[in-house]
Amino acid sequence: MNINLWNINILGIGFMLLFSAFSAASFMESIVFKDFNRHGITIQTAFQSLAIVFGVLGVSNFFGPAVIQKLGSRMSLFLSVIPNVAFIFSLYEPYQWSVYLLSVLLGLGGGVLWTANGEVIAQNSPGDTKPRNTGIFWSWFQLSCLVGNTFLYFQLGDAETITDETRHIVFLVLGGFSTAGMLVFLLLKKPPRAADSDSEEIQEHQTILQPIKDGLRYAVSREMAFLYPSFVFTGLSMNFWSTMLIVCVGNVFAKRNNLALTGVCVGLGAVTGGFLWSSLTYKIGRRGVLICSTLICLTCYTLVFLTLPFDAATTPETRAQDTPLFPSNIYLALLAAFLEGLGDGGFNVSLISTLGALYESNPAPAFAVFKFVQGILATAAFLYCGVLLLPFQLLLLAVTCVVGSVVFCVLDGVQDRQVDSSQEEEDVEPINA
Repeated sequence: MNINLWNINILGIGFMLLFSAFSAASFMESIVFKDFNRHGITIQTAFQSLAIVFGVLGVSNFFGPAVIQKLGSRMSLFLSVIPNVAFIFSLYEPYQWSVYLLSVLLGLGGGVLWTANGEVIAQNSPGDTKPRNTGIFWSWFQLSCLVGNTFLYFQLGDAETITDETRHIVFLVLGGFSTAGMLVFLLLKKPPRAADSDSEEIQEHQTILQPIKDGLRYAVSREMAFLYPSFVFTGLSMNFWSTMLIVCVGNVFAKRNNLALTGVCVGLGAVTGGFLWSSLTYKIGRRGVLICSTLICLTCYTLVFLTLPFDAATTPETRAQDTPLFPSNIYLALLAAFLEGLGDGGFNVSLISTLGALYESNPAPAFAVFKFVQGILATAAFLYCGVLLLPFQLLLLAVTCVVGSVVFCVLDGVQDRQVDSSQEEEDVEPINA
């Protein structure tokens, strides 16, 4: 049995189950709270909750490597999911205080969860297997959008509001998914790499603050500076596909199961991207993948701009009132969701595999920097999501998408030239000898 592939698949299955619950819950949170509207809960509570989650997550990522160093990747993954399980079950009957408190704990656990995820992928991806393994994980992970939202689609039916009974059933089932994902992480095995024994001996002599120092050192490195624009875009994009697009669909189209269909289409795009981009990386390189992903994302934003009202994201208590440039059509909205999942997947697959390659000997602090920047930008996006008109939000996404892609391509070109020059030196040395 190939233990590296076993671990990648177990990691992906665990994340698939976990985020079948969390993705569906975050997709629905704003509309659920809009229909709930008691115990101090409003639609703005949902935006504030998600802002808290990703803000705390961004900061806690720097402490993730220290936790992983003490507990190991497997136990860190298991324990970090406990707040997630509690958060999902709490939405059975939400209160403002419980939403805010568990949002903080969820962010703290998320910092460890995502840093450990990057560590497991890097440790189990020797040689040139990083794009393949990243694609396998990403496809499993994005299946969560299909599983969770397919359940929501049949559960919500043609209803135009979410009743208490429906909410109770939904979050009990989603809580079960989250619990199952937590237990799956216990099946991870130690990767059989000889290099790991050396790194573990070094880690034993490190102080608890060393991973944080490594993260700060990576944060000011030249390679990381080239990746920051792409990090920024993925943070804004996370808000777009997980919240803003869902809110727009909910404010334009009456049936609540359209929200679930939107999430399903995001997941279909992301799963397709996981397989597509990981295989295309070997043929057209990371630059080719980023260019294709950029064009796909820009097509998505153009569709949304043309077919959804400009006030679709800023009418929390009523339906959107503005008239779009072209008549709104649920099928075009679903196409935009699919394209967003596909394009966003290209960015994430490229970034994860690049970080694993650049910082192979000590990847956890590098992934902490990535999730920190992504979390802070997602927090800002959640805060302006219900305030800023749709065209301005789309403009921010388009600009950061293009800038991130261009700067990433510059870094990738520099890395390719360095690899080529080192190979030429290796070829010359035997001749000189």
